[in-house]
Amino acid sequence: AVVSTQSTGSIVTDKLKSILSDNMGECVVLNVMSELSEFLSDIDESQEPALPTETVKQHYSRLWYYAHHIYSREKRSHMMKWSKELCLSGFILPGKPGIICVEGSKESCKEFNSKVRSMNWQLLKLQHEESSLRKTKFVEFKELIFDVHGRANNHQDLGQFRNFLESQRLKDTFQILFNV
Repeated sequence: AVVSTQSTGSIVTDKLKSILSDNMGECVVLNVMSELSEFLSDIDESQEPALPTETVKQHYSRLWYYAHHIYSREKRSHMMKWSKELCLSGFILPGKPGIICVEGSKESCKEFNSKVRSMNWQLLKLQHEESSLRKTKFVEFKELIFDVHGRANNHQDLGQFRNFLESQRLKDTFQILFNV
């Protein structure tokens, strides 16, 4: 069914209001752009789009880091602060080993990468990088804590981490991160 440009405009306005009400907070721009872009692509392509596609297309990156360990509260605090400043989502899995996942605009991920690499690490590898035009998997940047064990209570339960990744439809990522 072909929809007129005027009714498309009101549909887009209604959809935008819905997206904004679902994404309250400081870093909603990327989520709004992603959801609006996805919505617009579903509208009949034979009609004129309500917004130029250049203004709604956003290139996303997701960076996966493997660290020998992440214990430092200072490092974790800096990463939390930078992710907020750069409007990034993802997580830190502290302990041994440590995992960092950060996602958002390519430019913001590049800046985060530069900052995190400037810190002193025993081992920090950018294990995997993904790029897409799709929306991000995570809503915010947070620290993940699972059942800890080990002599110094510094090892996260990697089985629970694997289940977490599977729940986010990132099942293959566990194998990539740990080379299994």
